[in-house]
Amino acid sequence: MVLIGDIVLRNAIMYPKKMWLHFEGRDYTWKLLNNRVNSISNALLDLNVKKGTRVALILENCDQLVISFFAIPKIGALCVPLNYMSNKNELIYMLNDCTPNTLIFGEGFNNYINYFREKNKSIKNWICVSDSGEIGDKQILFDSLYDYPSDEPPNFNLKDTEPAFIQYTGGTTGFPKGVVMAHRGVAGNPILVAASSLGTGSFNPDDKTLIPGMPLFHTAATLGLLTLAQLNIEVYLHRRFVVHNIFETIKNQGITGFSAVPTMLNFLINSPEIKNYKKYFLNIRGIVYGASPISPTVLKKSMELFPNAVFGQLFGQTETGPALTILDANDHKKAISDPKYEYLLRSAGKPLVNVIIKIIDEKGNELPPGQIGEIVAKTDTRIIEYWNKPEKTKETKRNGWVYTGDMGYLDEEGYLFVVDRRKDMIISGGENIYTKEVEDALQTHPAVLECAVIGIPDERWGEAVHAIVVLKKGYKKGVNVTAEELIDHVKDQIARYKAPKSITFKRTLPKSAQGKILKRELRKKYWEGKERQVA
Repeated sequence: MVLIGDIVLRNAIMYPKKMWLHFEGRDYTWKLLNNRVNSISNALLDLNVKKGTRVALILENCDQLVISFFAIPKIGALCVPLNYMSNKNELIYMLNDCTPNTLIFGEGFNNYINYFREKNKSIKNWICVSDSGEIGDKQILFDSLYDYPSDEPPNFNLKDTEPAFIQYTGGTTGFPKGVVMAHRGVAGNPILVAASSLGTGSFNPDDKTLIPGMPLFHTAATLGLLTLAQLNIEVYLHRRFVVHNIFETIKNQGITGFSAVPTMLNFLINSPEIKNYKKYFLNIRGIVYGASPISPTVLKKSMELFPNAVFGQLFGQTETGPALTILDANDHKKAISDPKYEYLLRSAGKPLVNVIIKIIDEKGNELPPGQIGEIVAKTDTRIIEYWNKPEKTKETKRNGWVYTGDMGYLDEEGYLFVVDRRKDMIISGGENIYTKEVEDALQTHPAVLECAVIGIPDERWGEAVHAIVVLKKGYKKGVNVTAEELIDHVKDQIARYKAPKSITFKRTLPKSAQGKILKRELRKKYWEGKERQVA
C-alpha cells in the first residue's frame, strides 16, 4: 500500500539526519520535515479539516507548499494545488468547483482575498504563508501552525485507492477540469518511473538535484518532487524559473541533475550566460524532461551543452498519474552514437513498468504498428474521476482504459511516437497534418527560437497551415530572415503540402504555467465568428 504521508515518515525513520530539502536558506532533514508535516496535519484537524475535505493552495514554489503536499493527504483530506498564475476569475471558478473549507495562500495574493470572500462561501480557514509575518484580518499565519504537536496524526484507516489530490488540468481548451487522483496514483507513479529507470544511471543516491522553478501545482513537477522523495535524493527548490539563478545554483551548490520542461531547456541553451558557466555543466549527471513535446533540435543542443548527463524523457498526462512512457538514458545514448537510431529522439519511449499502451481508430479498433490513432493507456495510477464532471469522466475512462486525446503510433519495437493532440491536428484538403512535424522542421532553422503551428480558415482547403514564430536574438524579420525563407526551409525537410502557407512573427508565445504553448489563444482571432469553430 502506498500512502503519500508515509513517504516522509519512512525516510524520517531510516534517514533522520539526512538533509533533503533546501529552499531560500531554509534546510530540512527528514526528521524536521516529518515533524513539520505532522504539526500541519494536526493543526488542520483542529480546524475541522476531515477526511474528504478539500484544502486549496495558491502558492508559488516554497517549502510550505511541499509540507502541505504531504500533510493534507496524511489525514485523508484532498490537496488541491491551483495555478497561481491564473487570474482571479479563473481561481474563483476552481475554488467554487472544488468547494474547499481551507485556503492556504501566499501573501502576494492578499489583494484577491476580499474578492474570494465575496464570491466563495465554502472557505472557513484562511491561512497565509508570509515571510514577513504580517497577515490580514481573520487570517492564520502558516508558520504559527508549527506550534501544534509533531506526533503522528491518526490515519483514519486510509487506503491507497482513496482520493488524495485534485489536480486541475492546464485549461488549454477552456476552464480547467479537476482530476481526482488516489494516493496510489500520486505516490505510486514515481515508483513506476524509478523501476523503469533501473540500470540507466538516471538516479544516484548521492545526487544533488534542482527543481528549477517548474511550478509544483503541475502534475509533472509533483511527480519529480515525489520521485526524489521516494529515492531519498537531495533537492534544491527554486521559487520560479530564472536562468541566471539556475546557473548560479549549479555552480555554487554542486548540483548534479535537474528536471525541466522543453521550454526551459530551450531558454537554457540559448542563454548568453552559457559561456560563464560551461565548466560547471560538466558536473551534471542527469536531466529528466517532459510535460510537453520537445524538438529534436533542442534535445540535441541540450545534450551537447551537458555532455556528461544521461537524459530521460517522460510522457503522460495528469489523468494517467502522470507518466506513461519513458525514453530512457540508454535510448538517448543509442540515438546519439548510432545515426540509424537517431529517429528515437522523436520518440516518447516505451511504456513504464505495469503500463499498457495501444493505438486505436475512431471506432475503438486497435491499430497495427506504424498507423496513427488515439493513444489509450491502462495503468493503476490513473484518474479516479473528474471532479463534478461525470460525463467527462465517462469520455476519458472506458473499461479500465484512459483515452488520452493524444494522437500517435507505436513502431515495431514498441516505441511510442506522439504526433499531435487530437484537437491540434490540421485537416487541409482532406489530408491530416500533424503540427509537431511542422514545428520540428521549423525549429531546425538557426533563426527560430520557438514556434507554434495552427490551422486557420481557408475557403478552398478548409484549413491552411499557419506558423507563429519567435526569432532568436540578433535576427530580424525581413532583414536577415523572411517568412518565405522559413517556408522553403520546411519544404526541404517534409512533404511540401505540410509546409506553412503563411507565417506571423511575434516576440513571445502565450504559455500555460507549465510551459505549454496555448494554441487556443493563437487560434482565437482567426476562427472568431466562423461557422466552424476550432478551439
